[in-house]
Amino acid sequence: MEMDYPNFEGKCLSLRLIDSEVSHDLFSPTFELQAGRLFLIGTIPEEATDSGWDANKIGAVLWEQVRNYVVFDSLEAYKEAVAKSEAWAAENE
Repeated sequence: MEMDYPNFEGKCLSLRLIDSEVSHDLFSPTFELQAGRLFLIGTIPEEATDSGWDANKIGAVLWEQVRNYVVFDSLEAYKEAVAKSEAWAAENE
């Protein structure tokens, strides 16, 4: 049986994992089998963490741990959403 994986090339994903309340964001992720398990692997955007400690590094998420995700059509669209979220949080402190 052939698997039909989504194509996220050029897109940014904000993922929520099982047992986690924080998002895990990846740019242009692809699916990759490692040790018999399916991972989603991509670049961590600069805006993904407050400190930026992992910006532009390769990140991987175990696909079976993903409970939901949001697809942004581009890195720019993701950055706009982050800015909007941060502005809302600042106004509502």
